[in-house]
Amino acid sequence: MSSYRRVATADAAASSAPSNNDEAYGKRTRSERISDKIHALAWVVVAYCTASYTHFFPTLFTDDRIIRPIFNISMALFSINVILTLYLTIYLPCKFPRSPTFNVSASSLEFWGVYCPRVIPIITVCGVIGSFLLVRSCVGIWGFLTPLVIAVIAMGMFFSLHFIPWC
Repeated sequence: MSSYRRVATADAAASSAPSNNDEAYGKRTRSERISDKIHALAWVVVAYCTASYTHFFPTLFTDDRIIRPIFNISMALFSINVILTLYLTIYLPCKFPRSPTFNVSASSLEFWGVYCPRVIPIITVCGVIGSFLLVRSCVGIWGFLTPLVIAVIAMGMFFSLHFIPWC
């Protein structure tokens, strides 16, 4: 069994003659879903161990070796990311529900590209700059391991979303 899964594209969805691989497009087996959960759990456990060993969160907010102005700018950029993400995922779908006048859902990339085309590039720039500034502000504590520590904890946070039940 291969670990490769095809990703649906607009061209494949428009194709009228599906191939053998196209028939099982969006269907994932139970073992694939379990494998995804195990991998997510592994990232969460490693991130928890890393955060515990390095005293990550208490250190971020109390250690004097952190360069506070740079840290505060990085937190402001991450706050902008959170606000813009909430705007795209909560506010827009509430303001523009799916109706006959709108052919596409307000939570889709097509809608965002027409209604607010600059939001995704702004989120990207804020995330990249905020990440570099966070690493720079913490490099006095963990040294050259700072990018690794922050990346492992970030991956654990991202993968923890696997365990939020969907309604």
